Amino acid sequence: MEVSPAPHYLLVDDHSLIREGMMQAIRSLAPTARFSQANSLQSTLAKLEDTAATDPIDVVLLDLGLPDSRGVATLQAVRAAAPTQRIGIITGQADVQVALECIHHGASCFIPKLAEIDGFTGALQALVEGRLHFPSELLSPSEVDFPAPDEDSALRTIRLTPRQKDVLQWILKGCTNHAIATALGISAETVKLHVSAIFRAYGVHSRTQLVLLCSRSPQAASPQADEHTSTEHDPQQDSV
Repeated sequence: MEVSPAPHYLLVDDHSLIREGMMQAIRSLAPTARFSQANSLQSTLAKLEDTAATDPIDVVLLDLGLPDSRGVATLQAVRAAAPTQRIGIITGQADVQVALECIHHGASCFIPKLAEIDGFTGALQALVEGRLHFPSELLSPSEVDFPAPDEDSALRTIRLTPRQKDVLQWILKGCTNHAIATALGISAETVKLHVSAIFRAYGVHSRTQLVLLCSRSPQAASPQADEHTSTEHDPQQDSV
């Protein structure tokens, strides 16, 4: 039986001590993890390109403040070069609006460098386990227009078709419709239809709301399968 390789992390920060600290912290949670490092946007993009064919990066842990790029534009550039990888943000900016922008542009974790040690460790644990993580203040209904207060009971009844569940998992990784279409071998228009159906099922109006809702209610990320559509055929016959 073929054994899956250990996850490959790309640690991006212009301070070597920060990179070494992240490496040790992740290795304590995932001893078999493998690492590459970069200290600028240019070297990050080069590393992603160089490893794509031989040893692809699985997770990027990205600082937003690099010598050659600052802010959310850094994330946008890395997301364009790494369309299906999970991207976690580690930053000195403990700003709710910056975090919301990062969600919008495809981050699945947001980790303030100045967080308490327990919070920092918990955030890295979520990253290693493939879960979502955002600062607790982002999970308050006052920050985002969440669905109704009785959402937990409603979430228990959410049912998605098998294909919609596939699309949901790619959305929660921060992937665009185009990247999802490529990964699943279907058309971008079909993905768009599935995304709209997922929004309706969850009672949300945007990817940001959906990601935050699944962060606050972990069971939302694993909805029940719709037994009546187990032999579902995608719209447009999953054309490409």
